[in-house]
Amino acid sequence: MKVLILGASGFLGGTIYSKIKNSGNEVLGTYSKNNKNRDYIKLDVFEISSLTALVTEYKPDVIIWTVMNHEREEEIAEKVMPALCDAVGSKRFIFVSTSVAYEKNMSESVEPFLRTEESYNHHYFNGKIKSEQVISKLPNYCIVRPGSIYGIDPFGEMDNRSLALKKHVDSGEIYIRANNIEFSIVDVNELADAIIELTTNDYVGILNVSEEKPVSHYAFNKALCRKYGWDDSCIVANEEKRKHILFRQQLKETNS
Repeated sequence: MKVLILGASGFLGGTIYSKIKNSGNEVLGTYSKNNKNRDYIKLDVFEISSLTALVTEYKPDVIIWTVMNHEREEEIAEKVMPALCDAVGSKRFIFVSTSVAYEKNMSESVEPFLRTEESYNHHYFNGKIKSEQVISKLPNYCIVRPGSIYGIDPFGEMDNRSLALKKHVDSGEIYIRANNIEFSIVDVNELADAIIELTTNDYVGILNVSEEKPVSHYAFNKALCRKYGWDDSCIVANEEKRKHILFRQQLKETNS
């Protein structure tokens, strides 16, 4: 099997790359700014001709997209993804998306909704949703919607949430976390294993990948301390206030 990973220098992309390479399969990874591996090749996905040429010339059996760009995600959906999908054709294409709704434990049938400009990180969420719409026209695709990713990758690096917690543990500074807001989570290695399994699977469609039950931000940070043997006395529970906004004739919840 020959695999191309677009965005291999990221936390998830690097984990997938390492596991595939260690399994003996041929794999090529790309990076844009941060090259963690000498074997990666530099590629700016916004240089569309270079992107499509790589897909055409490398001739992968599977393409995995793990690129994240919070500010330009909508540009990816509108300009990059249509051209990439033309180059992909009938090849296996796995696209790592995000949570497309506010539900704490989404099903595959959940209806995505576009965020307003006032919403947090709206370019990112809206871009992922729009990319999904383009990709769903391919004959051999899988859209993976993961929970929030945590854990330690094969290079010994820790996720950003854990690193933020560790700073408070080390300093003793109070770390206030909501105990009434729940979200889905997934370990980076378990997510990578699931994506790798999908490379040889004939499943076409959307797949949510997360742990069985959502957890509160407070419980999650407490669990991280237990996992890593850290002192959890800095973590303080807080009840987040909520407000309701009317969105497309539906009542949606958002943190205030």
